[in-house]
Amino acid sequence: MELDLKIVDGKVVTSSGICDWGIGIKDGKIAVLGDGNFLPEAKRTIDASGKVVLPGGVDTHCHSGDPGFPYGFDNASKSAAIGGITTIIDMPIQIPLTTDVDTLNQKLNEISPKAFVDFALWATAMPENLAAIGPLADSGVCGFKFFMQGSVSGLTPRVDDGTLLEAFREVVRTGLVVGVHAESQEIIAHLEGKLKSEGREDPWAFIECHPIISELETVNRALFLAAQVGVKLHIFHCSIASGIDLINQARAAGQPVSVETCPHYLFLDESYLKTRGNYAKISPALRSKEEVEKLWQVLREGKIDNIASDHVAFTKEFKENMSIWDAAAGAPGIQTMIPLMLAEGVNKSKITLPRLAEVMSERASKYTGLYPRKGVIAVGADADFAIFDLKNETEITIEDQLELDFTLYEGMKAVYADKTIVRGEIVYENGQFNVNPGYGQFVKVDRPD
Repeated sequence: MELDLKIVDGKVVTSSGICDWGIGIKDGKIAVLGDGNFLPEAKRTIDASGKVVLPGGVDTHCHSGDPGFPYGFDNASKSAAIGGITTIIDMPIQIPLTTDVDTLNQKLNEISPKAFVDFALWATAMPENLAAIGPLADSGVCGFKFFMQGSVSGLTPRVDDGTLLEAFREVVRTGLVVGVHAESQEIIAHLEGKLKSEGREDPWAFIECHPIISELETVNRALFLAAQVGVKLHIFHCSIASGIDLINQARAAGQPVSVETCPHYLFLDESYLKTRGNYAKISPALRSKEEVEKLWQVLREGKIDNIASDHVAFTKEFKENMSIWDAAAGAPGIQTMIPLMLAEGVNKSKITLPRLAEVMSERASKYTGLYPRKGVIAVGADADFAIFDLKNETEITIEDQLELDFTLYEGMKAVYADKTIVRGEIVYENGQFNVNPGYGQFVKVDRPD
């Protein structure tokens, strides 16, 4: 057998450890793992000496905004490749929302020609179309997202508990996962109304109306509702260690539940609302320095399933010259996620490489149904890798960010990918893209038996 590609002499990172494997690739799949000196001949060989080879990142939470918003999937996909992400799971938040098979196909037709890396899709549902959940599952979505607190300027209205419970009953029939944005509409709306009546428009008002209890109460409620139905539950962008403790208590009791956090909750804190103003408006809100340290601790303890970007490529026009209430919530981050975790995490001994491979790839692919095709370095899996030189730290600048005009991480350190490989093809290398848009494929998720 002649291989299409082999990678030799690198440090291959899995969730179990770091190995001196060579990797042989054939027809887009990992064909052989073993001593690099004894791999079959290959058409091309990558010498990864002095570098680490990670399983390609799986970003389970991306808002490309395509179609309908002025930022698009091409930007998200290329930015992902620069940061070592080989699979994006895009959210259903665009115009129109992904709420049935027609809108799913409309989105696929729009984004597929722009894809540089592979992608899967979340769907959602509204009270009037819960019957679309089954057909959407048959069409290959990975799961369903619901907002327990309204978001995105009314585009994604809050789903009340009755509708949520009914939706959970529909989703459990598909065997797929249901994910929730867990914040309390009642608590936040009450506090926001009070602060607005006092004339507050400053960024700190956003912190005051998004207290920890607003998230903790809703995580607890989501766990309770999901347990009554038996549906697999995922908690998106959890910002608080106490919420993660609740989730792990439920998991220990046998409930199928997973949880993610995001780089902004690990590298930023609430003081950024004072220094960066509207730019640092993110929902759930940024937390205290003490809460950030608690989050790192539960991450190291293995209590967090994955880190996801919650990327949205807002430009300054969505943030500037308006009150905190009118500014959009969210920020770009798909390009910097793994590079930050390497430079500010691994290189500063805050997380190990195997744990990083677990939360950036393996466990992300498991709860979304992409495993064992994605997120793992194993024979038979897709040949998705990101190769990094950990010594090659650079400072994040806005000039480095693809088609963005702001980043919350300017001045922090990053280790960007030397090479990003998707299904055996070197998509990104030394600052260049080597494939045409449309190379990335839709990864359909089969309904569990």
